[in-house]
Amino acid sequence: MDDFDQVCLCSLLYLYAFRNFGKVFTSFYRYIILLAVLTGAVLSASAQIQSVSIGVNGLTCSQCSRTVEMSIRKLSFVEDVQMNLEHTEGRIIIKKGSKADMGQVAKAVMNAGFSLRYLQADVAFNGQTTVSGACINLAGDEYVFSTPPPEPVKGVITLKFLDKNFLSKSDFKKVQASLTNPCGTTTGKVYHISYVKHWVN
Repeated sequence: MDDFDQVCLCSLLYLYAFRNFGKVFTSFYRYIILLAVLTGAVLSASAQIQSVSIGVNGLTCSQCSRTVEMSIRKLSFVEDVQMNLEHTEGRIIIKKGSKADMGQVAKAVMNAGFSLRYLQADVAFNGQTTVSGACINLAGDEYVFSTPPPEPVKGVITLKFLDKNFLSKSDFKKVQASLTNPCGTTTGKVYHISYVKHWVN
C-alpha cells in the first residue's frame, strides 16, 4: 500500500468515525449506565441540601410547635425554622455549605416529644445523573434511590426520605420490605429516598 492509499484509508476511517460519533457515544453511555445498575454503583455527586420540609404528628398547640422549633434550631447546620401549626408542618432552612444530617432532624423532633409523618429535602444538584437502584454519595453519606428521577438530576429536586424515623409507622410498613442497600460498606449513613419533584431552574 503506497502513501496515497494510506492517506485515503485514514480519511475514510476518520469520516466514518465522525458520522457515527453520536451512535458510538450513546452506546458507550448506555453501557456505563447499565454497568452502574448491575454493580450497584455509588455515584459521587456535588450537591447541597437547601431546605427540609417536615410533617409532625401531635402538634395541637402553639407551645407544641414552639418546642419543636426550638429543638431543631439547636442543630448546627440549621439557619432558620418556620413552623405551621395549622397544617402541623415545618420548613427548615439549611446553612449554605453545611452538611445537613436528617437523622439529627428526626431526633430533634423526637426529643421535643413528637414524631415525623414525613420528611422531604430540596437538594441542589450540579449536573449529576442517576440510575435506578444506584447510590449517590453526598458528603460521605449514601443515598439510595427507590424511585429514580425521570430525567438526569440537574438543578433542584425534592427527595422524600423513607427510613423508619422519617415516616409514620403505617407508611414505613408499606415500604420496609423494599428498602435494600446495594451500596455495600460505608463509613457514613445510608438513607433510602424517592424522587418527588424536579424544580426546573
